[in-house]
Amino acid sequence: MKNYKDKKVLILGLGLNDGGVGAAKFFAKAGARVRVTDLKDAKVLKPSLEKLFEFSEIEYVLEGHRMGDIDWADLIIRNQAIKPGNEFLEYAKKQGKEIQTDIGIFLEFVNPKQIIGVTGTKGKSTTASLIYEALKESSVIRRQSSDKTNVILAGNIGKSVLDSLDKINPKTLVILEISSFQLEAFEDKKVSPYFAIITNIFPDHLNYYKDMDEYISAKRIIAKYQTEKDFLFINADSKTVNNPKFLKGFNGKIIKYSKKDLPKGFKPKLRGEHNLENFAAAFAVSKKFDIPKEKIITAFEEFEGVEFRTQLIKIFNGVKIYNDSAATTPDAAISALKTFNNAILICGGMNKGLNYDQMAHQIDRSAKAVYFLEGDATDELRKFIKHRDILRSNYDDLTKLLKDLRLEVKMGDTVLFSPGATSFNLFQNEFDRGRKFNEALERVFK
Repeated sequence: MKNYKDKKVLILGLGLNDGGVGAAKFFAKAGARVRVTDLKDAKVLKPSLEKLFEFSEIEYVLEGHRMGDIDWADLIIRNQAIKPGNEFLEYAKKQGKEIQTDIGIFLEFVNPKQIIGVTGTKGKSTTASLIYEALKESSVIRRQSSDKTNVILAGNIGKSVLDSLDKINPKTLVILEISSFQLEAFEDKKVSPYFAIITNIFPDHLNYYKDMDEYISAKRIIAKYQTEKDFLFINADSKTVNNPKFLKGFNGKIIKYSKKDLPKGFKPKLRGEHNLENFAAAFAVSKKFDIPKEKIITAFEEFEGVEFRTQLIKIFNGVKIYNDSAATTPDAAISALKTFNNAILICGGMNKGLNYDQMAHQIDRSAKAVYFLEGDATDELRKFIKHRDILRSNYDDLTKLLKDLRLEVKMGDTVLFSPGATSFNLFQNEFDRGRKFNEALERVFK
């Protein structure tokens, strides 16, 4: 393992998604001199700071970044939310500093040939989790017995990939969920996973990327450096991914999958037409291992879903309540709405530069009532909804919202919390939003 003892490591942006926390822990344990900087104050960063309490040697510079800290550092780990072109990153480059992300460090220890990488706008977490569940049943994996896990799930799942390194040996298969931001590290290293899966591409993160073409280019990185010995799995039902222009220049063996390829009689617990595409992706990948078809189907049919993704949280007096807090785009909320017709919807929040007219059309078609969380996405969405009688108030408090909603619901109703927007005006992130929703639900529906 690379020696970081006494190396001066600057964590540029601690953040609240555990990436910065994971990096700080990793380097502190490795004996590095760690300094953390962030624009936020200690009150906002409290959840992250508490996780680092035992590492008393870590230095903190909060409420701002400083050029002096760049000068001090031997290695800079940038938070993925910090855009390339940031003045501090540009200064670091001019000073010849080594700049990495947590996943970039991860790739220094893990061979890309060990990685089954999953990206896409929607379905990454579910598809990666399904592949993991199926591969646990592989006799190839079972034969590679060792003290360390032979198949693990890691990546964009609410914690740092560096937390997984102690579970990985040279024979480990890593199922890696990869965001467009994390793919930047693959570009830096000029590598792609052995197996690459692209679930779909819809507009997203257009407050970060200059346009849709730049976002699509970011997604292409997952297959950009594959060789003829690698595999690229693409959704045959995705127009963007199937475009010849998108596929041009890829060297991996392209395998197209479709929900039409799922076995007849397949009856998963997990609902939703969009989830059938996730099952199809995982089914196509799993077939490349010596797993009996029956075992794959059993694993998939028993799969109950991923936290905060159309997750059934509570049944209260005949009312079903689902938490889909991970829906941070209008397309994700549309998929959920199509799954639960005539639902009472809770949505809204902050916009990522996306268009809300299609989500409004789907609300008009299938929502019984709509409660809103405050934010500029909410303001945009309300303008497009034609059925004004289904509109309820805007809220900055989930408990108050649910108390008002409880007065309206009756037996047989479905309540769907699918924001279709980001959460940073009221919550730390979509995971914090999902947890806060569940907590408020327990207080109100009891």
